Amino acid sequence: MSTEARPASQVAILLGGGVREALMAQPLLRACEGATVFASPDAVGTLLGLPSVGRALVFDDSPRELFRVFQRLRTSPIGTIVVPFPARFTHVALAYFSGIPRRLLVAGVNDWAATVHVRARRLHPVEANWRLAAAASQRPVLAPGEPPRLQPPDAVRNQAMARWPAFVGGGRRPLVLIPGGGNWSRQRSGPIWPAERFAVVANQSTAERIILLSGAGDAAQMRETRAGIAKPTIVINMGDLTVEEVAVISELSLGVVGHDGDALHVAAAARVSVAAIVRPPDIPPMGERVVTLHVDDFEKLPARQVMEAFSKQARVDTYA
Repeated sequence: MSTEARPASQVAILLGGGVREALMAQPLLRACEGATVFASPDAVGTLLGLPSVGRALVFDDSPRELFRVFQRLRTSPIGTIVVPFPARFTHVALAYFSGIPRRLLVAGVNDWAATVHVRARRLHPVEANWRLAAAASQRPVLAPGEPPRLQPPDAVRNQAMARWPAFVGGGRRPLVLIPGGGNWSRQRSGPIWPAERFAVVANQSTAERIILLSGAGDAAQMRETRAGIAKPTIVINMGDLTVEEVAVISELSLGVVGHDGDALHVAAAARVSVAAIVRPPDIPPMGERVVTLHVDDFEKLPARQVMEAFSKQARVDTYA
C-alpha cells in the first residue's frame, strides 16, 4: 500500500514502531522534504497533514514485508536512509543491508550500521530526532524545533461530537483517562499505576463525565477503573478510532491523564493538558502543556500528587 503526496526525494525514512514513535520522529519527517517514508499500519495515520512527506509505504515486521522493503531499498534511487530514534535492531539491520551509501543513526550500540553518527542518546527522542533532521537535511541546528503536532480537520471533530454527544462537546468537557497502555496494537509490558487511583482522580476532578481510552490488552484495567468511578463513564476502544479521532477526543476534554503510550503522545500533540505518569524506561510525551510525574515505583505515587500536578497545569493553561 502506498499514498502519494508529492514527488519523492532521494531520502528514505525507515519509521519503525507505532503511533508514539511516529510522533517522536515528526521533526525528521518535517525536515526531509519529499522523503519516502516506510511506516507501520498504525503509524501511517500520523502522516496525514504532513506536506513534507513525498510517499508513504506501509509495512509490518513480518519476514515477507521486511523482504519486500529490502528489495525496494536495494532497487530504488535512494542515496540517504535515516532510522529515527529510538531504533529497533531489525530496522537498523535493514538499513545496513540495503546498501544505501548514506545511513544516519543516533550514535550508540548500532554504530556499526551507520555512515553518519549523530550524538544525541541522552536527549529526549524528539530532541534526538531534531538533530537527525539537521544532519539529514544538512542544515545547522540553530534552535530546538517544535514539539509534535496533530491538527485534525473540522470534519473529524464534528463526527466525534455527533458520535458521543453526551461526552464530547456541548460545553462541559470530560476528563480522559488512560489506565492501561493506551496503544493501538501492542500491550504495555511494564507495571501500571493502580486502577483505583485513576478512579480517585476521576471522582475528585471537576469533570462531570469521564472517558476511558482502552488500548490493546487494556480490558482488565478498564473494568477495574470503571468500577470505582461514581460519575457517568464511557469506555472507548482505540481499535475503533483513528489517530485523528483520539486527537479530537483529547482536544475536547479538560485534559488527559495516563501512561506512556500511543494515546498519551497523541493527546500531547493535540496540545491539551496532559499528566504523564511514567517510570523508567518510559518516555513521556513532549509538549508545552505536559506535566510529567516521574516515579521509580507506581505504588508509591498517591492520587493526590497527580491531582495537584494536573490542577496546577490547568491553572497555568487558564491564565496563559
